[in-house]
Amino acid sequence: MKVVIVIPARWASTRFTGKALALINKVPMIERVYCKAIKSKEADKVIVATDNLKIFNFCKKKNINVVMTSRKCRSGMERVYEVSKKTNYDIYVNLQGDEPLINPKNIDKVIKVLKKNIIHGYYISAGCAPENNLKQDKKNSLGFLVMSKLNDVLYASRSAIPFNYSNKKIKFYRTVGLFACKKEILKKFFKIKSKLAEYENLEVVKFLENDIKVKAVSIKEKIADVNYPSDIKRTEKLLKE
Repeated sequence: MKVVIVIPARWASTRFTGKALALINKVPMIERVYCKAIKSKEADKVIVATDNLKIFNFCKKKNINVVMTSRKCRSGMERVYEVSKKTNYDIYVNLQGDEPLINPKNIDKVIKVLKKNIIHGYYISAGCAPENNLKQDKKNSLGFLVMSKLNDVLYASRSAIPFNYSNKKIKFYRTVGLFACKKEILKKFFKIKSKLAEYENLEVVKFLENDIKVKAVSIKEKIADVNYPSDIKRTEKLLKE
């Protein structure tokens, strides 16, 4: 199976405008994500998908594979879908452009899980990671998910789920900007509707509400997704560690 990693990178992020080119220890974030992605042993190619000329020209200057996509794309997955219409791969990996510390081994783990489960009717695998810090900002930048004993995703939310009614020690898992998808499901994603996904502002919910099975892949690493300018210092600190 041919695999491509697509890194959506838009300029007009609502929480951090221009973050794709934000410097992390003097290196633009999109460059850091790309350098991690090309170390994947499962992927045949890595492409940055952007709607902005500044990002496009930067990638060209750095010899980073890049394609222009429409500004009408409402999500990273829709940007990946646009790339899928111009290319021919079996599996498309959506690696968000704000994951500068992603481990290439975890990218491969998500790809391998999808390959293994395609025969069982799965079209998507989604990365998740343990999360103990349940303090959220007013916009709830974190996403949480719950999974079955077989690691099927049951639901995802901006709220910290499951609700701990019993007050016992439980594990929480947060979503990670890393999905692997079969090509044919991308077209369906673009067409199907989901009120729950609109409420939660989480792409994976769109699949779940439409009875499309998603396999969760737990990865063990410190996640450093950059949502706000203040996250840059936290990421640089993790780099030093």
